Parts: sequence; C-alpha cells; structure tokens
Amino acid sequence: MNISYVAENMLRKVTLSIEEVEANDILAEDIFSEYSLLAKKDLVLTERIIALLKLRKVDELSVYLPIDSVRIVHDLSVQRTKDYEDVFAPLMDKKDEVDEYKDTVNNLFMTTLENVVHELRYGQILKSIQDTAYVRGVFEKILEKKQRYELLMRLKEWDEYSFVHSFDVFVLGTIFARYLGLTDIETLATGYLFHDIGKVFIPQEILNLKRKLSEDEFDIVKTHTTKGYELLMGNGEEDIAYLARDHHERFAGKGYPNQLCEDDMCEGVQLLQIIDVYSAMTSKRVYHSGYAATDALAVLYRDRHLYNEKFMHKFVECLGIYPVNSVVQLSDNRSAQVELVYDLFPTLPKVKLLDEQKSMNLPLNYSVKISKMIDYRANSFEEIFNLFIEQLIRCDENSLKVYFDKLIDHLHPKEIILKIFLPAFQILRLLTREIQTDITKYRNSITILKKILDEQLNVLYMDYQHEKTSILVVETSLRDNFFIKLVQSILYIDKIVPFFINPDDDQRITQLMEHCNVNVAYFIEDELTVDKRVRPMREGAFLYYSLVDIEELLISLVGMNMKRFSFEEKMQERLFSLVKT
Repeated sequence: MNISYVAENMLRKVTLSIEEVEANDILAEDIFSEYSLLAKKDLVLTERIIALLKLRKVDELSVYLPIDSVRIVHDLSVQRTKDYEDVFAPLMDKKDEVDEYKDTVNNLFMTTLENVVHELRYGQILKSIQDTAYVRGVFEKILEKKQRYELLMRLKEWDEYSFVHSFDVFVLGTIFARYLGLTDIETLATGYLFHDIGKVFIPQEILNLKRKLSEDEFDIVKTHTTKGYELLMGNGEEDIAYLARDHHERFAGKGYPNQLCEDDMCEGVQLLQIIDVYSAMTSKRVYHSGYAATDALAVLYRDRHLYNEKFMHKFVECLGIYPVNSVVQLSDNRSAQVELVYDLFPTLPKVKLLDEQKSMNLPLNYSVKISKMIDYRANSFEEIFNLFIEQLIRCDENSLKVYFDKLIDHLHPKEIILKIFLPAFQILRLLTREIQTDITKYRNSITILKKILDEQLNVLYMDYQHEKTSILVVETSLRDNFFIKLVQSILYIDKIVPFFINPDDDQRITQLMEHCNVNVAYFIEDELTVDKRVRPMREGAFLYYSLVDIEELLISLVGMNMKRFSFEEKMQERLFSLVKT
C-alpha cells in the first residue's frame, strides 16, 4: 500500500499528543530526538513502540487519520501555527549581522549530521544535546583555518560518499576518544576528519564501482593512505598526517601500507581503525543499504585479532548496541548473552540469563540494562554457511541473502565461487540423491542459487575490464548448467570474456579462434564422446572436457591461493595430467 497516495485521498495528517495516539496509527513524519531518528514515517505504531516513545520524552507526533475522524479536532499543529505567527510576526523583518563563514561551517555540520546520525547505528552516541554541542564546537574549531575547509570541500566535490564517511568517522571517533579519556582530542578529531583525504587522488570511476574491486583496482585504492599523508604534510598538517597513512594498518602486520604491528601504532590510530570499518559497513550507498550495527560489530569481532579488542568492547559499550552472541554483565550483576536485537530499538535487546537459562526482554524503563561487555562468541564461517544452506533448503530467499552477504564479506571473488556456490550445489545434489529430498524443492533451491549466481555474473560482466577472450564450445542446452556458469564466473574474474559457440564444424571454430587471436578452444560436453582429449589443429588445439572433469577441477581449486591463479592455465594443467595417466 502506498501510504502517501492513501493520505492524499482518504487520510489527513494531524499532530496529536503522545497520550492521544493509539496502536495501529500510522506515522506521518519521521520522529527525531536530539538528532537521532527514533521511528520512520509510515511505521504502524504498537503499544510497545508508543511506550518506548514516551520513555524517550516524545510529547507529540504526526499521524494519518481518516478525514472524518473526530480526533482531528485535537490537531495541535493548527493552533501552534497561529500562535507562532502572532509571536514572531514583529520579528520577521529583523535581520542580525552574522559571520557568513561561521554560518557556512555550522550549516555544513548540521546538514551532514542529519545524513549520518541514526539511532540504529549510533545507539546512545549523541543522545544528549551537550554531546552534540561538543562535537559541533570541535568541528567549528577545526575549520577556523579556512585552508582546512577548502581541503574538505575538495574531497566533498570529488566524492560525496568519502566526505560523508569522513564526517561520520569524525563524529564517532571524537565521541569515542572522549569516552576513552584520550588526550589532545582536537588533534585526533582533525585527523579523523581528514583520514581519507587521499581519496581525492583516486579515479572517480574506481570510487564509484558497484562491485568488489579487482586486485589492480584495490592496489590503486590503497595508495590513498600514502597520498593522503603526503598531501597533509604538504599542507602543514604534520600532527595528523600519520592518521591518514596508518588507518588501514592492522595488528600483526596484516594491514597496509607499511604492515605495522601493534606496538607501532598509537591509541589514536587503533581507535580510528575500528571506527573507520564500522562507519564504512553501516553507511548507505547507492548500491548497498549498509549493514545493521549488530552485523557490522559481528564482522569486527570475527576479525578481532586485527584490532585492539579492549577498544572494541569499549566501543560497543559507548554505542549501547550489543551484537547477538555478546556475553554481557547486566546492571544487577547477572550474566547474560544477547539473543535478539530489535530493529527499532537496538539498545533494548532480548537476553538469555546464563545462570538461570531463561530469556527476558530488557525493561523499557531501563531499570535493568547492560552495563559491561564481557566477550563475544563469534559464528565461524562454517556456522554461517550452515545457516545459509538451511535457508537455501527452505527456499527462504530473503534470509538466504542475509547470510550470503555475511559469507562473501572479505572473500576474494574466486573464493565466493569455490567456497560458497560450489559446495552449496554439491550439498543440494547430495541431499537429492542420498536422502531423497523432494525433487520439486530441490529444483526450487537450485533455481534460487542460480539466480544469486546470475546476479554475480551480471556484476562481473558489467564492471570488470576484460582483456582477453576464451572460446568455449558448448551445446546451447548445456550453457545453463551450474558448472558451466561457475567456469564463466571465474573467467570473468580473470578478465576473460568467454565466447560460447556450438560444436557445429571445425572450420567455423578455427575461424573464430583466429579472429579472437587465441590458440585453444575448450570443448565441454555432458559426457566425453571423443577418444582423444587433445586434438592438434593448424591454428592451435581443441581441448576436450566432460562436466565431471570440470567439477573435479573446481573442487581441486578450493583452498588455493587466489591472487595469481589463472583458470585457463589450471584447465590446461588438469587436462594434460589426465592425458598422461
């Protein structure tokens, strides 16, 4: 149902006091409290939500009511408009002189703040007017130097997302640094605001890609750290330049550009590393809605060996959002594990009391709340994969994609093919053959899996810059085969466009080989019907494979180092090893 359309034709927007609002009323406007979004427009209110809004000191709100509703007579907005007009009419023509530059900076702060602050990702951060005023004061102090403002606008004009992300990191980082009691917060805050300034040197076509970066593209993006450092040093910002250089470093030398270890990084950098990742994962982009806060924190905890884990615990406590599987201490000293985080109010989760082995929702009045993060029990890749398979068998496409997104995070594109799609298909086939899973259900699951694979193929084909062509001689009826699609995906990742052709006649195939400047054509058949696996031709060679050969080849590649492996070379190596045997 389109609420806006209905509102125009059957409903009227009115403002009521919180006491007059009823369950099943529909919000007509977003509800904010101290720059945090509490509830979104078009939300259907429940008794629990109304109670929570009262606790958040929401006095009134706009809802849609039928145009003939008697409750419209209580519309507060009508009387308020008249009152405001009477009071402010004499002042309308008066204008005070203002500092235009300071006003510009303040407007920049407020408009950008509205884009990033949302309770679902900020939790308890900026809940007080004092905190917001503090961050705004730091922002204004930083930009008292107009050259900094000009540098920030350079980033904004080059890439809007990088600017908003930098601002987001500045806000979160400043509050968190203050929460930790770090010294010289203004200097750190300045560094957080400009930590990604090196992005102005990264081509916009790479920054705007809607897929995972290729290795070459990622190598280009990684230069933003050193280029940002050099830019800040050249602008007299020696005190903060190291933050631009080091924010992608990780413990045990796992980051870049200098593979620093823990002892080589100050606390300000270690804080920034966590905030930077959290902000990037939870931020919205044109092609990505952003992780929920709990999911982003779960990813951070999965990679906890790369970060300052003490800071991670403190950041969770600062947010007041505890991811599912967190082991926590409650304010009444009982131990619990977070079982469920509610979308609308993530700071009031459902927990399981560990001593009593029973579940409870934290009370709305915060008489019992989480006081301390003790540990996090992360789901392994295998556990998430099992949940993915479970939803695949159930044909629950929406839940399936949630687990798929978690699985592919940090995986090389080839690993997505070999560690997710290949084993998932094998499991479905095994269930059908050995456990006699319903054939219709199996086909539905395969259809969903192929749909997700096709989506990956479309992204690979549209966004990868292809440098070579490969000739695949495959009957039209086989091209929808799952293993053929996996081969097609890996060739795309290797920047090779697979050209499909039917096995009609040798002359047509060799002409195509000459046209594409390749000396090999790969014949893939359901069952191998030729005596020889290799047939020399004047222009090169015909190499023959069965679908079983392709499946075995793919399985043999699972777990290999993905960085420098050419699939065509692996195909040829596999075939020649078969010929020898």
